[in-house]
Amino acid sequence: METDKIKIILIEYLKETIVQVRTIAAQGGGTKVLGDVINRPDDLEIEIDRVGEVVLKNLLEKYGQSATVFSEPENGDIVVGEHPDFYGSLDPFDNSVLFLWGFQHSWYTVLSFFDEKKEFLCGAIGDILNNKAYVHDGESVFLLDLENDKKTPIRPSSRKSLAEPIVLASYIMSSQYSPKFLDVFGDLVKGMHKRGLLYPFGGAHIYGHLAAGQVDAYIMFDEPRSEIDPGFAIAKKAGCLIGEVDKDGNWKDYEFIPGKQHERVPFFVAVANPELRDEIISYYKHHLSS
Repeated sequence: METDKIKIILIEYLKETIVQVRTIAAQGGGTKVLGDVINRPDDLEIEIDRVGEVVLKNLLEKYGQSATVFSEPENGDIVVGEHPDFYGSLDPFDNSVLFLWGFQHSWYTVLSFFDEKKEFLCGAIGDILNNKAYVHDGESVFLLDLENDKKTPIRPSSRKSLAEPIVLASYIMSSQYSPKFLDVFGDLVKGMHKRGLLYPFGGAHIYGHLAAGQVDAYIMFDEPRSEIDPGFAIAKKAGCLIGEVDKDGNWKDYEFIPGKQHERVPFFVAVANPELRDEIISYYKHHLSS
């Protein structure tokens, strides 16, 4: 495993994928439905999802790297070499449903690499429309302008209470997720600070917003691991807490597990700091006991 080459692959992946996706979109392509996504009745694989997979496979071969990269679509995993020296987790086009519906909004491509011991190496959340990326290069976390390579340091939010004007995120655009979230946290949303914001998006790209302090907390029920693995470690390296909460309110740090991307986490929380985490868990436990 050559760490320097992996970092080069990461940045080249972002630049090449973003150029190709924007070109295809400008030509009106990429919307052909290719099939279902495993265990995801709310999602479809479309042509635009394949762009990043092809780019990454070509880059791994170009730089002579042996790796297994787990991707969201069925049969989307990338295997280069007989024995992988490292792993990857890829969401080639986060929010492809918006793309399919014709929304030119919130398009991302997300990729992380892990060593054989499942330790995070580097990763990035590419903002396709703005040609920027939230990056952890193995040393620091920053916002990278892909046009001029300018790096701007980022850090999580300092807000520590649900009573403050926080930005709370949850993917509630789909009926697969919104009922359970609103059942448990609906009253919390109703009582949010008047300048607070319920951000109705989620998935692999949300960890860039957490790392940069734009989102304070992200809450999901039955979150697919394929929406967590590609980006969570970037926010974690920035100082955020990423974990699972059981029915008794016990916290467990989230871990990348190779090949488990189609499984789900019953109750998943990603937050800027321990204080917010504890308040969310306390609210959850109160709901269960009431």
